[in-house]
Amino acid sequence: MGRRGRMVWVLGGLVVLVLAYIAAWQWDLLPRQVIATGTVETRDGKTLKTRQYYRTSRDTTHKSPAPGPERKVAVWEVQLPSGRWVDCNGDDCLAAYDRTLK
Repeated sequence: MGRRGRMVWVLGGLVVLVLAYIAAWQWDLLPRQVIATGTVETRDGKTLKTRQYYRTSRDTTHKSPAPGPERKVAVWEVQLPSGRWVDCNGDDCLAAYDRTLK
């Protein structure tokens, strides 16, 4: 195996690690800092869990090579019967649930 073959294996390994991290985040295997929880009842009687957590992002600074200051925004999510979490605004979690089913 030459130099090119090793490089392909290293690059493939990095791609697999990144995909595994994204999948773990999507499937809620990486814990989030939950601030509040609640429930929403649908019209057909199902009870769905809701949670509020901090979503971290950065403000970009104009023409600066350094990353901007960290910003934490409190956001809500509702859990679908399949187990997947979707974003909602806190007041419209039931509407977010309805939109995902259509």
